[in-house]
Amino acid sequence: MEKRRKGFFGMRFSLLGAVAVAVLLFDPSGFCLMTLLAALLHECGHLLAAKWLGIPWRGFSMDFTGARMEVSGRMISFFEEWLLCAAGPFAGLLFAALGAIFWRETQWAVWFSCASLLLSLLNLLPIRGFDGGRMLECTLLSLLRESIVVRIMRLISFFFLFLLWASAIYFLLRAGDGISLLFFSMTLFSRFFDVCDDRFA
Repeated sequence: MEKRRKGFFGMRFSLLGAVAVAVLLFDPSGFCLMTLLAALLHECGHLLAAKWLGIPWRGFSMDFTGARMEVSGRMISFFEEWLLCAAGPFAGLLFAALGAIFWRETQWAVWFSCASLLLSLLNLLPIRGFDGGRMLECTLLSLLRESIVVRIMRLISFFFLFLLWASAIYFLLRAGDGISLLFFSMTLFSRFFDVCDDRFA
């Protein structure tokens, strides 16, 4: 298990998470900084939804694969959890649209819009630990037994993880790019059989 360090406001970072943030902050092009901003606004979407639903939050944890919001207090319904998960990608899509208004003004707006859109679409994939995966899981749990849902989610998650990995290989061979996506997909694959329940991405 990766060692996590506690920070301000309940934020916890793994060593890889801290390195990832450092790389994003010191990228001279600014694209990585816009990606970090998009990720923070994504998490703000979750936070605002939690406040609106009256769900207390304990903090954030972050590693190479992303950030996760940790809730505490009362039990929440599947519908509330679905809304909480959907709020992050929805915020990203909204900010992507807002950023597009300023495309002619600055290149940073283009990067911010693209980063927000890609982050939202990635998080909507039905992979366990992603927002989309938890949304699908909540929907299935309201209809089927948990043992059946666990099997369904493992199959669906494996399929979409394989697609991510195959896409990374394609981009690497075809365009000579995609090493980040390859590393990301391989990291997710390595955690595929982890029994811990990552609730929000």
